[in-house]
Amino acid sequence: MELFSYPATVEEIVPGDFLVRFVEVPEAITGGDTVEEALANAPDALACAIEGYLERDWTVPAPRPAKDHEYPISLDPETAARVVLRRAMKELGISNVTLARRMKRDEKAVRRILSGRHASFSMTLDALKAVGLHPALSV
Repeated sequence: MELFSYPATVEEIVPGDFLVRFVEVPEAITGGDTVEEALANAPDALACAIEGYLERDWTVPAPRPAKDHEYPISLDPETAARVVLRRAMKELGISNVTLARRMKRDEKAVRRILSGRHASFSMTLDALKAVGLHPALSV
């Protein structure tokens, strides 16, 4: 099972101003007044950047394990599920229309799922099942 945890670096730019960056996702940048605050902001910055990849239909960079000087930042499950769905659709050559037919839904529902707008997490999980994946969440 693929884990969606991306390594982040934290750099103190000036005293009391910390910057978080992701090597694999350079569009994800955030900061804070402390290391803790900067790291607390990191998941949102990562999700926003990955959302941009999905909107533009760009390939989402693969995560890798964090090194000693890096912090692992997890992508939220809903965004990660949409990344997996987009990858599976491309690998299998499944169009939005084909997926909608498999789900017995309108193609607009698939567009909502892929965009993350006005689609529930359960709809995304249904779409994953429709492409032959059976997601399981673990803690």
